[in-house]
Amino acid sequence: MYSGFAKHFFITILIVLVWGCQSKNQQKTAEFYVRANCEMCEERIEAAATQLTGVESADFNLESHQLSVTYDSTKISELEIHKAIANVGHGTKLVPMSATAHEKLPGCCKEIE
Repeated sequence: MYSGFAKHFFITILIVLVWGCQSKNQQKTAEFYVRANCEMCEERIEAAATQLTGVESADFNLESHQLSVTYDSTKISELEIHKAIANVGHGTKLVPMSATAHEKLPGCCKEIE
């Protein structure tokens, strides 16, 4: 009935409207660099962010090394998100990666980009 794009667009608009009506939610979006090499890194980074209380969504662009995170600033800070990413072995410009976690990553994830 509707194309995939139309459905996706409609759902996005609906989500934006619903979020806009939530007065208590202090929704913010942050975008920052994360060191990563492959699709496994991408999955790990997004999972680390989305598992945090207060994080609404996380989308990592492997090509640009940018993580876009939407979160409720009354529940979590941007720095806490950086720390969670670093704790799974991926450094940001604010928080260096955990050496212990980084050593446990697959070989391709440890290569210097």
